[in-house]
Amino acid sequence: MGKTVEDICNLLVSKSFNNADFKPKLPKRKTLSSSVEYMDSTDILNGFTSVYKNNELDFKVQKIAKELAFAIDRNSVEKIKNLKIKYGNQKEFIKAKTLLNNKCKEVWNVYEPIDKMPKEAMKSLGITNQPDLDFLLENTIKIYEKDGGNTTAYTISGILKNENMSYTIDDIHKYLADKHLKEKIEYNTQTLTYFIKEHKYNKQKLRQLGANDKIISQILKNLSLKERLTYVFALK
Repeated sequence: MGKTVEDICNLLVSKSFNNADFKPKLPKRKTLSSSVEYMDSTDILNGFTSVYKNNELDFKVQKIAKELAFAIDRNSVEKIKNLKIKYGNQKEFIKAKTLLNNKCKEVWNVYEPIDKMPKEAMKSLGITNQPDLDFLLENTIKIYEKDGGNTTAYTISGILKNENMSYTIDDIHKYLADKHLKEKIEYNTQTLTYFIKEHKYNKQKLRQLGANDKIISQILKNLSLKERLTYVFALK
């Protein structure tokens, strides 16, 4: 019996599937250059309050940003130094640098796996993919310290364990102490207990975070006997 039109079509489709290469296409690695390849005025103005009306100024910012991004993607400290000499005294250079400082946080997100980040070139330009502590902690301490929970402690622990960030407990302590001093932020007993248990805080450090003797005494009472014996002398 001869083949029908349907049989022939099925055969052709089958051969096409057999010959096709179904290896999954891996997504292209994000680069800083690609993030500034197509920019509009919204991107360029990100972080600024003034409005550019001069298209030539926009073009210069884009041009410098693209050259810097290309050098960073190749982790070329030498190229960055040359571009700083070439453009460093121009007002567009600061705006291009600020733009890249924002963009690199998107390209190398600290909460995602990072492969071969160009640290040396970024450091040479003075930009970082690491969010500042205000971004990481400000809302947490202003909102969640009032509910008596452990959100702040959990957040701080996550920051310190994140291999893509380089903050130390000293950095975080200084930030929290400044917030207490300048903005009168009060830290709850859960947060203070975390510092005692995990970072062996003494009375001096706790006082820098606003804890008085009454609060410290209350925290000690809620510790287990073993914890109390371990830390009571540090709190004196």
